[in-house]
Amino acid sequence: MIIKDLHVYGYGKIENERFSELGQLQVFFGENESGKSTIMSFMHGILFGFPTRVQNEPRYEPKMHAKYGGRLTLITKKHREIVIERVKGKATGDVSITFEDGRVGGEEELNDILLGVDKNYYQAIFSFDLQGLQGLQTLSEGTMSKYLLSAGLVGNDKLLEAETKLQKELDRLFKPSGQKPLLNVRIKDLKELQKKVKASEEEQQSYTAFLHEETELKERLAEITKAIQAIEENLVNVGTFLRIKPLIEEQGKIESELREIKDVSFPVDGLKRLEQLQAIGMPIKAQLSALTEKLNKLEENLIESEINPFITEHKEQIEHAVDQGTLLEKLEVDMRRAEHERLMEEKNIEKVKRELFLDEPDAEISKLDISTYMKEKVKRTERDKHQLQNDKMQLDEKYGLQKVSLETTEARLKEIEAQLMPEEKRSKLESSYNKQHNSEFKAVKSLILDEQILELEKQLALQKKKKAYDRNRSRIMNGSIVALLCLGALSCYFSDQLLLSMILLAAAVLFAISRHLFKGEDILSGHIRQLDDAKRKREELGSEAHQDSDGESMQRLLELDDRLQRQYETERAKYEEREEAFESTIQEFAAWEARRDKLAKEMKSILSEWGMSFPGMEINLESVFDMLGNWKGAVERKFETIERHRYLHEEFDGKAKILFHFAHNLDFEPSTWREAIGLLKRELNDAVEFSVQRTQRVQERSHLRNEIEQLTREKDYLAAEMEQLFGLAKVNDEEEYRHHAALSEKKGSLTNQLGLFAVQIEQSRMLPERIRTYAKQQITSYTLEELERKLKDAANAKSALMEKLTDTKHQIKRLEASGVYDDLLHRFYEEKAAFNEEAKEWAKLAISKRLLNKTLDRYKRERLPKVIADAERHFAFLTNGCYSNIILDHSGEKILVQRSDGLRFGVEEVSRGTAEQIYVSLRLALAEHTFDNDPFPLIIDDGFVNFDAKRTKRMLELLKKISRKRQIFFFTCHHHVMENFEEKDVIHLSSPILNTDDLIIRGI
Repeated sequence: MIIKDLHVYGYGKIENERFSELGQLQVFFGENESGKSTIMSFMHGILFGFPTRVQNEPRYEPKMHAKYGGRLTLITKKHREIVIERVKGKATGDVSITFEDGRVGGEEELNDILLGVDKNYYQAIFSFDLQGLQGLQTLSEGTMSKYLLSAGLVGNDKLLEAETKLQKELDRLFKPSGQKPLLNVRIKDLKELQKKVKASEEEQQSYTAFLHEETELKERLAEITKAIQAIEENLVNVGTFLRIKPLIEEQGKIESELREIKDVSFPVDGLKRLEQLQAIGMPIKAQLSALTEKLNKLEENLIESEINPFITEHKEQIEHAVDQGTLLEKLEVDMRRAEHERLMEEKNIEKVKRELFLDEPDAEISKLDISTYMKEKVKRTERDKHQLQNDKMQLDEKYGLQKVSLETTEARLKEIEAQLMPEEKRSKLESSYNKQHNSEFKAVKSLILDEQILELEKQLALQKKKKAYDRNRSRIMNGSIVALLCLGALSCYFSDQLLLSMILLAAAVLFAISRHLFKGEDILSGHIRQLDDAKRKREELGSEAHQDSDGESMQRLLELDDRLQRQYETERAKYEEREEAFESTIQEFAAWEARRDKLAKEMKSILSEWGMSFPGMEINLESVFDMLGNWKGAVERKFETIERHRYLHEEFDGKAKILFHFAHNLDFEPSTWREAIGLLKRELNDAVEFSVQRTQRVQERSHLRNEIEQLTREKDYLAAEMEQLFGLAKVNDEEEYRHHAALSEKKGSLTNQLGLFAVQIEQSRMLPERIRTYAKQQITSYTLEELERKLKDAANAKSALMEKLTDTKHQIKRLEASGVYDDLLHRFYEEKAAFNEEAKEWAKLAISKRLLNKTLDRYKRERLPKVIADAERHFAFLTNGCYSNIILDHSGEKILVQRSDGLRFGVEEVSRGTAEQIYVSLRLALAEHTFDNDPFPLIIDDGFVNFDAKRTKRMLELLKKISRKRQIFFFTCHHHVMENFEEKDVIHLSSPILNTDDLIIRGI
């Protein structure tokens, strides 16, 4: 059995896709989401039906409103080529089958073709994927051997699951020595209830007699009820018979009359057909006579005419040569155009030479390296150059900002240093503070303040000069940075780097605004505040000369100096950090220059390969590359134009010579090809006009002969039809034929009446045997009255029995109400009924387990040895002879493998990879022994990803070997697996799925 091709109308993401001429070993390769699982589900869906909405499987309905479904072509030994189509319809889709001989079938025929195999059975035997191998990873060591044994028997672990489930259910219901199972508990309860019932039964002796009487009354009542039903049924049948009795009698009379009429063989509508044939034949005879006379006259007037023999013999060649006139004119135009194009390409070549300042011959340009690799190299170099320019702008901006920050920090440091007290003065102030009541304290303090005021005035003068200088320098630097950013933005804009251009332009605007909005602390204003504070304190010292607060003033001066000391240390740390950042920027400049030198060397190397000097970093290599490409293209087009001109000239000369040859044979001497065409056209027209009359008469003669032949055939056909009618009626002439028509009409009328009576009798729904029986019994209305009397007597007897039964039931209820016997008996029967139901369930499970074990035993005796024998060959091949045998132990419940040195291992003792190879060997062997006369295709979805490289290669070799006898579909997404197959065996699936019209993509 072979799947020849697949045509997907719409399934998942695949729409209108066709895979034809599928091979014996067909590989589908593609990445994730490329459609491998979709195609595998499509195969299952077409053969066995689409998944229903209640099933836990994806339905793969198309999202783009395509037709859901598709078709596949299947080749079998019995039915040969079959087309199976399944589209959206009922739950699993509507299927139609087209056989090779044109027959059409449905689900029943498909089931016959597939030999009764359903989807689950097919997936268990002929289709497996990584999920089955992953099942081995979840098994314990105790169950792995059973899992592999189940795979060798039926292809999956369903038997293992079924056996485990049955045993659990049996243990839940009953155990021979158990206490908690349900049946064990109920047996114990029943025994206790039975003892209580026997003890209470002695008190209810009369109760049994009433129960016996109740049973007898019920049986007699059932017999009378059955007799009443039989009488009622007989009454209905007798009444029906009396109603249809007149119809039966009339039916008998008609049958007697039909038997008197002898059998007449007469065709249907025979008389009408005879009259139609006679009406058609009369005009045909008259028309045939007129046409014969006309043909004789046309034969007498037919005249033959002679035409120039050369024109007659070479007419087609001459006409063909004349028709070449348009082509000759086009060839002349094409030759002029080719010459013009050659001149234009030469001008383009000269222009490129001038722009590149090169004067190389055309033959040398083809040797220049302007390959795709060189083009990518040039593009990469240009990108690196633009990146260097951008990095330079960023470094310049970073350098400017860090330099300004460093200078600001340095100025702040100097300012704080200037405000600090000298060590000598601080020591004096501390000494004076310690001597608060010394008379010299005021003089010292006044002296210190005078010195501070003098120093601050000097610092203020210096800061005013420095501020004027810094303001001018800052304006120049800020303007330069903004200009550089704007130039960088313009350069990126013209290089089509719009995003970088916008970023640089925004940076320029933000920098300009920030310089105005975020100004640093004004040092000059700080000096002015400090000078004012010092003068104010000096005045306060003079006004408070006689007060006792001198100690507090000295304390404040010392605290102020301490704060200045702390600020100095903080600013000193900031200065060191910013100095380190500035040095880092200097190093980045050095790295940038090294990158620039390397890029310049690379650009110089590229230009030297083209025979050009290196003018500097400003040169655009992409423009040079494009011009060289244009130069090479122009040279190639130039040579193509020269070759085309030569070809056109040869073509033109050949066609013109043919025209002159025909003109000379007709005794003409034309000077140009256009004159030759005119002369030949005139001769052809004369010949055509001369033969028109003869052609018309020949055609008319042929037409008349065809009409006469047609009328003769119609006349003979009518005569044959009449003879056929006479033969069907078995007569010799028309009179006898009409007599038989009258007898046939009478017989048909009687038959119709008989059919109407039969329909009316059939509507009574009385069986023919019963009708014949009643007719023999001479049933009359008296019979009906006798049955009604019997029915009345039986009804009276039934009423008497029902009254007696009611009395008996009343006595039973009275006895039951007198004690606990009825409750105990009711509970006993309820418990017994519940026990029986649960025992039946246990019996069903026990029988199922026994049947399952018998089936397994038969499989192990008959089928498993053959499967294991083939699996041994596959396993030995996969392990390259490392393992030689697969052995079923004496209990038949465990699988062992034997190594080449004779040692045996349980499957739980080998590696997981080796266990998976045992599983694959068993599955392949099982498939070989299932429907081996016409084997089903195998479907494998990446089932060997956990194998090592050597065993993967041997696995693929084994698949190739098996594909000689059965078709295999292998789905994979791994490049190293796909490399082991020939390209003709691989269908590459792109991601995402292409929606193409009837497109087959192979080997892309």
